[in-house]
Amino acid sequence: MTLINRKLNAVQLSGLIIGPILGSGIILLPPIIYDVAGDYAIFSWIIIMLINFFFAFLFGQLSIKFPGEAGVTQAVEVVFGKYIKYLTSFFLIGAVCFGPIAVLMTAAQFLQIDGFSTKWMAVLLMGITILILLLNVSFIGKIAFVLSSVSAILLFSGGLTSLIQYPKTDLFTTSFDFSTFGYSLLLLFWTIVGWEVIGNYSNEVKDVRKTIPKAIGFSALIITIVCLLVAASIQWSTIPTVSDGSQINVASILTPIFGGWTGWIMGIIAPGLCLSSIILFIGGTARLIRRLAEEGVLPKKLSYRTKTNIPLGGIIALSCFHVFVFVLIFFNWINATQIVAIADGFFISNVFVTMLAAIKLFKQKIVKMLIGMMLLVLFMFLSFSSPFILVSIAILTIFFVYKQIKFNAKQSCKDGEKNLLMVK
Repeated sequence: MTLINRKLNAVQLSGLIIGPILGSGIILLPPIIYDVAGDYAIFSWIIIMLINFFFAFLFGQLSIKFPGEAGVTQAVEVVFGKYIKYLTSFFLIGAVCFGPIAVLMTAAQFLQIDGFSTKWMAVLLMGITILILLLNVSFIGKIAFVLSSVSAILLFSGGLTSLIQYPKTDLFTTSFDFSTFGYSLLLLFWTIVGWEVIGNYSNEVKDVRKTIPKAIGFSALIITIVCLLVAASIQWSTIPTVSDGSQINVASILTPIFGGWTGWIMGIIAPGLCLSSIILFIGGTARLIRRLAEEGVLPKKLSYRTKTNIPLGGIIALSCFHVFVFVLIFFNWINATQIVAIADGFFISNVFVTMLAAIKLFKQKIVKMLIGMMLLVLFMFLSFSSPFILVSIAILTIFFVYKQIKFNAKQSCKDGEKNLLMVK
């Protein structure tokens, strides 16, 4: 098999995008958002899906302009320098050291096996994820595409059936409240995390300039259709099997089609989407770790990759940290909510710095304006992080900014000496 045959085409890359970005959010958030924003929840979804398209465009363009395993952090290096690139890299690594564990805990809740607690089921799923990551990337893309496709089709079918068979007669009965509407947008922001990792797979893509736009456009469209349909069915369906006073959820909208099999179906959809998400992030971040190890920022041993280009060093490093986080969970020293908070803080910081770079790289005024608006939103989101996370982010930022300033000063001195010698 030649190298080109092992690379991702648009369909396989879409598999690595759709499932991960739908992720656990499409399972957990629709009923929560409806509970928070009431009948105006659908408008929250519409707004966040518009932002989703913008993120897809922005990070897609950056991935094309700056291909490589370092991903869009290369854009940051061009604008701010190599040490700020390292800063964004460590933000992403920090997020992926914690985030996948929370996703695994979510997936484990839908899988009940005698003798296995939710925690041990999450550990088992982690082992399965590692084994999948050791496969060839094109095969992983096929697996992810199957998981994403099955999940998207089932959710689409359930949502559409519920809307057609059991529609509500009164669509808007609650009053609009700006504060709860704004909070619903804050919660929904997590449904669009993932686009920033696509660039880390650009070396695995057959034709970057053709494949990435096709995959991103198709993925963004499917994600939008599924999210809006599921959100609408949660909001505007009256499922007979949902008793009065009970909250409708994603399992409820699947019941009209699958009946008693709904539990089994959810046991496929939820873990499938969660594993797709973890595969994307760990695989992409492992490639970033390998690149940083090659540059001497991380230990050289982490740069090891197999003959099939699997970043084994990075996968092992992340897996070791995940084991450490699981130990903290088993001793009840940390919980899933705290893990999400830590990961979110690092994710937002990574995107924030990348967007600061993007605002200088893009020439279109409308794009610059939209990026500026998103920076304000991200800053607001970051301000809600815990003091511990904010202090950690501040320490990393101060350290790498200091290193960059020092590096720039040294370069200026060297340039000055060269100019002086030329004058002489």
